[in-house]
Amino acid sequence: MKKALLLLFIFTSGIAFSQLKEYSGIVKAKSDNLPLPGVNVIIKGTKIGTQTDFNGNFKISVPDSLNVLSFSFLGMIPLDYKLNEKKNLEILLKEDCNIDWFDERHIGFYINSGLINNPVGGQFHFSLTPNYNWPTIKTGISYQTNLKENRFMNAYLNLHHLFVSCDFNADINSSFRNLDYNNNIELSVYSVETSLNFNNISAIVGLSTIDFNKVSENKSINSVGATLGLGTWIGQPFLMSVSAKTTIYKNLSEYHAEIKKQYKGIYGFLKYYKVNDFNELSLGIGIELSY
Repeated sequence: MKKALLLLFIFTSGIAFSQLKEYSGIVKAKSDNLPLPGVNVIIKGTKIGTQTDFNGNFKISVPDSLNVLSFSFLGMIPLDYKLNEKKNLEILLKEDCNIDWFDERHIGFYINSGLINNPVGGQFHFSLTPNYNWPTIKTGISYQTNLKENRFMNAYLNLHHLFVSCDFNADINSSFRNLDYNNNIELSVYSVETSLNFNNISAIVGLSTIDFNKVSENKSINSVGATLGLGTWIGQPFLMSVSAKTTIYKNLSEYHAEIKKQYKGIYGFLKYYKVNDFNELSLGIGIELSY
């Protein structure tokens, strides 16, 4: 106990007899560059500090043995600033955020119809977040048919909300598509894509491999292609997502477009898909339930 008191005395005495340096400055919000009143300004490692005034200004005396100021304010990310020879400071604090994902634990059931070739179909969707701050796992399968020779199947496994910050997150999406059309076109496609989401805008990039056969032309293509696309989320009052992408293979292209609309617990979508002579416009409606 005596040793601890002695060390505390030596430490506080060192501060008391250190030469003081005067610092002043202003603290602003990085988003709009407006001054922040009431920001806590503390000499790191001590309880010595002050607050910014109504105009965001502050003054503080710092012992020359210490060189870090800590800035904290409700709703802002705390900042440790290392002092140097500059005595007049401009401090920018970045807004903090807590992001709640509303798709973490969902089960979805859809009925859907191809308006051109495959009038009967359905879709199942499942999403799970194993633990807090983990990516959301999304998986599902859709199937459409004309109850004869035509069928179109799409299965997917995705990891959503990777590398999360207030204004950026990323998804990794993988899928398998299989098509039989009029006993003439057969294809199998494996795709891996990354969706880079900046606020409400998404940039889609990826690679796909396709095995395509067209019997009538004795045409066979096995190729790897690059995928590029864009997407956006439209908030209130529309609550709608829109995306479009294309994959360019050797002598072949594949096109996708989707509009998805939410109304309370009801979801509807309109999808368009085209490859070679096959194209399909699909309309679907369903529910997604939280669990």
